[in-house]
Amino acid sequence: MEQRVLFSEVKRLAQAGNADDALRMLRDSVRRGQLDAAGIEKAGRLCQTLLPVSTEKIGSRILMLGQCTTTWLTATTTAIAWGDGTALSVSEGAYDSVLQELLQLDVTSGRPNVVVLLPWQQRLLFNGSMLSARERVDAECAFWHQAWTLITERLTARILQVGYDSMSPGAQGYMLGARTGGDLAMIRAVNQELRDSLPSGAVFVDLEHVSGEIGRERFYDPRRYFWTKQPFSEDGTVRLARHISAGIRAQITGPKKVLVLDLDNTLWGGVVGETGPLGIRLGDGPDGEAFSAFQKHLKRLSERGIVLAACSKNNDADAREPFEKNPNMVLSLDDFAQFEASWDPKAIAIRRIAKALELGLDSFVFFDDNPAEQEHVRQALPEVMVVDVPDDPAEYIRTLDAGLWFEAVDLTDEDRARAKHYRAARRRRDTEVQFESIDSYLESLEMVADLRSIDEPDMDRVVQLIGKTNQFNLTTRRHGPDQVRRMLTDPTSIGLTLRVADRFGDYGLVSVLIAVADPDATTSLVIDTWLMSCRVISRTVEEFLFNALVEAARSRGIESLVGVYAPTAKNALVKDLFERLGFTRLKDAHGDSVTYRLNIAAAVPVKSFVQNKDAVLQGSVA
Repeated sequence: MEQRVLFSEVKRLAQAGNADDALRMLRDSVRRGQLDAAGIEKAGRLCQTLLPVSTEKIGSRILMLGQCTTTWLTATTTAIAWGDGTALSVSEGAYDSVLQELLQLDVTSGRPNVVVLLPWQQRLLFNGSMLSARERVDAECAFWHQAWTLITERLTARILQVGYDSMSPGAQGYMLGARTGGDLAMIRAVNQELRDSLPSGAVFVDLEHVSGEIGRERFYDPRRYFWTKQPFSEDGTVRLARHISAGIRAQITGPKKVLVLDLDNTLWGGVVGETGPLGIRLGDGPDGEAFSAFQKHLKRLSERGIVLAACSKNNDADAREPFEKNPNMVLSLDDFAQFEASWDPKAIAIRRIAKALELGLDSFVFFDDNPAEQEHVRQALPEVMVVDVPDDPAEYIRTLDAGLWFEAVDLTDEDRARAKHYRAARRRRDTEVQFESIDSYLESLEMVADLRSIDEPDMDRVVQLIGKTNQFNLTTRRHGPDQVRRMLTDPTSIGLTLRVADRFGDYGLVSVLIAVADPDATTSLVIDTWLMSCRVISRTVEEFLFNALVEAARSRGIESLVGVYAPTAKNALVKDLFERLGFTRLKDAHGDSVTYRLNIAAAVPVKSFVQNKDAVLQGSVA
């Protein structure tokens, strides 16, 4: 649809009170790449008007503070995030008033979830004082450290710090500017020091690299800066907004988890059903080298925890032959958590993959060289991110990376082992069909639990799970590391982590439970947070953790536990959990939330097939 016609239709729908359809049109146009840079910014301004009307609960509140004008960037970021399916409320502060805005912000009227800090280089490079280059770098870092302290302590929000860059090398030129004390050297020094000193959970957007992706001549617009104090061109604004949006996504929901891959002309050149496993293009020649490089890139993604799944329209035996017989294959069948080769429509096959992995479709990215298959999945599965794959396999890696789908704030041991966990889960599913009853199957897994109090070495993983777990999550409250530490300073609080392993492998740290003092009763605890990874759903792990919680509460003299279920679009899985565990539903529900209470004296242990690693349970939770 022509851009002018699109906006005319969006406005017509909005005026008719149909904000939902207007937003769907905007989202589809952004995610399909149908808008130019000015169109994306315009779409963002429309989203800023329509999202509060259509969306009952905006996903996250973002505050953008800059030493330059941020008006166009806030709108563009809103549009790009919405194109990815995330409803953000993005507001901005006054021009070059970072600390003032943070000090004056009314924290009672709604705190931001993430604060974006955008520097500009005028004070660093054009400081009229007699400060040395080292002193200028130190002064800039001290300024941002002060801002970070206000954000983490006063707002308890997350930080997205953009780095420094310059439009040109300046009067010193490239050679002198790169020397110690030169302008380019100062920019690199302040960026490195900011990156090295960021608080836990913060994101650094490397502006030097972002501008270099399209070149500074295209990324910056000096005339725009002199007129509006906004240094970025229209294309530069879009490019920076994509990285800011990706950083926000990494902090709020984490990276996408699954990369679904076609096989023919995607992992290798040619159609294996026609050429045979040794006739495909792989390893030799320009195309063959490009396909091999792409497989190596996928291998590295898998090693850092991205789950690979195959989805091919093919005979199953034919699709597997290259992995079994072609010596140039980099990937093996064991690199795939799920392997789908059939003649079913790909949307159906992807749904089977999602069901087998027990993951939501919004965590999937689809990579297929066939434009018809891309369009089919876009229409049938709008939650799935579809890559617009180029014709040339030499561009595959760059195209996949450009989506920024797998950007992550931190990488834990559990992240690195995720793909291995899902491959082990596939073997468990293969074994399950051999048993006549679910009880005999669960018993055969020989599951062992390692129950611990939340401690500092596990804090990154705990906060990561709190920030991104949605399906098995009773309240979906999002807490940063400082908030978790504060909750656990009360001696009556209980904070537990649970690791599980079975005979097929180690699931890693899969569950977090935090119970805090009840403000209405001194002998009661409220379960503030209870979440569990989808990898262990239906394994009776929640029953094991419930039994452990009851024993820990009993040992502290606690008489009752209060549980809250706050329904969301994704956590219906646990709506009856408290009732299954023996809690009594209370009549005084708060809004959509439902409150439950359990009398500890009357609590009965529930059946679980998970065995405790330690002989004495109390020693694990004290």
